[in-house]
This record gives sequence, structure tokens and C-alpha cells, in this order.
Amino acid sequence: MNSRKTSSWDDDEDEEEEEFTEEAEEEPPVAEKDESTEGGESEEKESDKPTTLTRKEALEILQSTKNFSGLDFRKANLAKLDLSFCNFSGCNLSYVNFKDSNLEGCNFTNASLWNANLEGVNMSRSNLEDADLDYTKLRGATLFRANIRRTILPTDLIPREEIMRSVNEGTKITR
Repeated sequence: MNSRKTSSWDDDEDEEEEEFTEEAEEEPPVAEKDESTEGGESEEKESDKPTTLTRKEALEILQSTKNFSGLDFRKANLAKLDLSFCNFSGCNLSYVNFKDSNLEGCNFTNASLWNANLEGVNMSRSNLEDADLDYTKLRGATLFRANIRRTILPTDLIPREEIMRSVNEGTKITR
């Protein structure tokens, strides 16, 4: 009787092994399909991803207009650029690196700057109404006369008093 149990157990294992083997055979064609296009990514995957603008694309748009309204810049490197008086309303600027850029007079209404790097930026007279600046790095930034009405500020990282001093007096944020 023990041999029957063992043999039936072995039969079940054989069936499972065959199933795994069949599944393994089905997966490589998908991988080959992905590698067959240039750049190693399939066209289907690229269309599923939200399109984010690169630094080069941003500079090309900047030559003709200063309106970036509603565009997606997630994780873009826009450091050390003069982007003064640009319109970023409704943009996704999460994780963007603006370090040492000039953002004076920009419109960031309803923009997401979540976890962006704004170290050393000049945001004087910028409109940040309803913007999300949570977890944003602001060390060395100047927010003189910026509109921060209903703005989500990174108050866990920087005391509200220091942000308000920068808005009212034009001092640089030190934390």
C-alpha cells in the first residue's frame, strides 16, 4: 500500500513538473519580443508608461514658449536653468531636480513638487497656491513674496516660521 501512495505522489509530481516546464517554455518568447525592438523595450510597454519630458525636451520648449502647463516632468534634471516666469500649473514635478535654478515669478498653481530638490533656487514672487511641496528639499531657497496660500509645505523637515521668514523677508532657508 505504501508503494501505491508513493507512486500516486510521484505521478502528481510528474504532472506538476510538466506544468512548470510548459510555463517556462511560454515565457521566453515574451522576453525575446521585448529585446527585438531598439532600446530593449517593447512598444507596448512604452505606451503604458506616462511620458516624462527630458532636460533636452524642456530646453526645446523653453526656446519657443514658457508654458509647461499640465506636463509631466517626473524625475527630470532641470538643475542650474533659468526658468523664470514659466507656467508650471498642474504639472507633475515629483522628484525633479531644480537645484540652483532661477524659478522667479513662476506659476506652480496645483503643481506637485513632492520630494523635489529645490536647494538654492530663487522662487521670489512665484505662485505656489494649492501646490504640494511635501518632502521637498528647500535648503538655501528664497521664497520672497511667494504666494503660498493652501500650499502643502514640508513642515516636518523645515519649521513653518523659517518658511514664512523667507516669504516675508527674503532670507534663505537654512534647513
